[in-house]
Amino acid sequence: MTNQLHNCSAFRIFIFLLLILVIPLNALAAKKPSKQTHIAKPEPQFIFEIPSQWLLTRAGDCDTLTLFLRNPADPLQQLFFFPRFGPVYMSQDQKLSDLQYETLSGHSLTRRDMPIVNPLTPENFVRFLPQILQMKTMRDFLPDRPGLRVVEPISATPQKNALEYPDTQTAIIRFLFVQDNQLGEGLLAITTVPSPEYRSAPGGGIGMGYLFYGITAAKGRLDQQLPELLQLGRNFKLSASYEKECRKGRAEDLSMLIQPGNSLQPVLDSMASVWKKRTPAEDMAVERRADTLRQVERLHRTATGEVYEFPLGFSKQYLTNSDQYNLSDLQPLPDDPRHWQKAPPGWNEAYI
Repeated sequence: MTNQLHNCSAFRIFIFLLLILVIPLNALAAKKPSKQTHIAKPEPQFIFEIPSQWLLTRAGDCDTLTLFLRNPADPLQQLFFFPRFGPVYMSQDQKLSDLQYETLSGHSLTRRDMPIVNPLTPENFVRFLPQILQMKTMRDFLPDRPGLRVVEPISATPQKNALEYPDTQTAIIRFLFVQDNQLGEGLLAITTVPSPEYRSAPGGGIGMGYLFYGITAAKGRLDQQLPELLQLGRNFKLSASYEKECRKGRAEDLSMLIQPGNSLQPVLDSMASVWKKRTPAEDMAVERRADTLRQVERLHRTATGEVYEFPLGFSKQYLTNSDQYNLSDLQPLPDDPRHWQKAPPGWNEAYI
């Protein structure tokens, strides 16, 4: 009898333990599977639709976000944007003051390679682009940068000031340049801002270029390539979330931030307008300056209008002994844009 009671108790304990194990398993089996959690991908800082073979270099963030786009198959076909460009000295006295401070204090201001831009105007500023691009601070910030070596402004079209600072000037510059022994032309938009603080004292008396846009092409190709370059620039769109993030804690730099949406379009539209309104006199000035950079000069036959190209300085020798040449009626081109639109035979204006 005792054994029977013991066996019965053991059986009941076994059934109880079995129920404890089975019921939770059944409950888990009946429980609906939980939904998977999807983590949203962060919104990109910007969208820039460009041809697959083109190269885009980017540096900086927010108020220093710098873009450099170029076509390796046509190296002078370029588009770039610098929110800040510089700094530069505004006077020789300021540079001497800094050098004296370094000598006496033993502390380096790391600005000895800054060029002197006086007066600090947009047209004069762009003359010093090659020197600014070679500054150590620029080389460190953007190792892969535009390779402009000589810059010659042709005309400056004043624009509404982009920044509300004293003595600020904004303009769109038509210019010629030399890069990799090729002659190019382009448009630049820039705002120059002098710093009034601490002039003639160490660390002061400097100027900056702001909101610096550039579009370039090989000489003679800008008119053809400008629509594509403008459209590429208009494809750039800064995201609203990135713009909002940049504005946090940067109230003093809000004017340097590019806006969300079609961020570059307003200035690009202004550059397109300046190009469309260029005058024949400007075109003639471009050709004259291009000849000087290429070390050539043009003469034409007054009877037929044919234009010929010669090494720079040839006309001085020719005009005193023209009867000794097969063509004895050549004359320098007059100040008439129609004559400067004619290209000499076999002319390749993109190379120097």
